Amino acid sequence: MGELIANNLSELISIVDGIYPMGDYLLWYRGHLDKTWELIPSIKRNKKYSDNEIKMNCDFYMKASVALKEKPDHLYYPGWISIMQHYGLPTRLLDWTRSLFVASFFATYNYEEYKNVDGCIWLFRPGQLNEIEGIGKIIPSMDSDVINRLIRGAFPQVGNKQSTDKIYACYPVENNMRVYVQQSAFTVHDSDRKLEEIKSENLLFKIIIPYEAKASFIRELKICGITIKNIYPDAEHIAIELKKYYGEEKK
Repeated sequence: MGELIANNLSELISIVDGIYPMGDYLLWYRGHLDKTWELIPSIKRNKKYSDNEIKMNCDFYMKASVALKEKPDHLYYPGWISIMQHYGLPTRLLDWTRSLFVASFFATYNYEEYKNVDGCIWLFRPGQLNEIEGIGKIIPSMDSDVINRLIRGAFPQVGNKQSTDKIYACYPVENNMRVYVQQSAFTVHDSDRKLEEIKSENLLFKIIIPYEAKASFIRELKICGITIKNIYPDAEHIAIELKKYYGEEKK
């Protein structure tokens, strides 16, 4: 398949519609403001972060334990890594969404800070990945034993930095409104491999969103009820949206 390009939501949906019906594999999506960004989790984007993963998580645990009103059990690793991801600490989790519209938002929303940079939307078959990696087509929850094996090495209580060299897809267990509205899912990367390097037909598709089309996407998404306050359902982002609404010129 040649390079896929979508200039509006209608073209995007048409492309996805031609890809979606393929056996019993689900599709997940991920939007990038810059089409050159790779499919690697934040902990893998900086060698210093990666080398100090256990120390960083230990420090977070000690300091956040005081700051958090509610916190997971001491050894409940899925809960802790979800909190770390939620608050922006680099982790071995890579965010995905089950919503094409949510991915479209993330590929276009902040386009003014990325001048003349094309974005993209990745389409991904999580069941196919898990089958390739040896656990079958099933997509387990983050607190399952098979996913825990990939998460535990990030924590000082285990302290084993020997990689399993695996990447698995999983569903979150965090009870959080942002996870719910963004229809979140994750890949867990206990490997230095990139998803793009896994050679399997129809595992990944990349749809380019030209820079010139990003503003149109935002307008169309707004018509569909997809705005920043819907993606981030908190008072801070409600205020951001209201400032933008009342501060811009009305046509």
